[in-house]
Amino acid sequence: MEKDFDFRQIGKRMPYKTPEGFLDEMETNIWKEVQGELSQTHKRKAYRLRIFAGAVAASIALLLVFSPLSHKEQTDSLSRVEQAFANLSQEDQAYMLAVYQEDLFMNE
Repeated sequence: MEKDFDFRQIGKRMPYKTPEGFLDEMETNIWKEVQGELSQTHKRKAYRLRIFAGAVAASIALLLVFSPLSHKEQTDSLSRVEQAFANLSQEDQAYMLAVYQEDLFMNE
């Protein structure tokens, strides 16, 4: 090896060569790939959003369909209790009212 090697003699030339327009073509290809991946990502997100919106809409529809039924059942059960209370004798009704009025947990 030479002992008098000097880096300043090399200069500023590139150690390799590329074909004309190689870097521009590579940049174009990379942008095409990135754009394709971004569009696929947006499509997936839009699909998931549609699925989520459909599930929410279905849940709301189920609530609207079945909520009147549960309200009707509550009204029916209350009317059954009132009818059963009306079928009791006056003494039994008075006793039931007295017991409920003395109940500690119901008066709090």
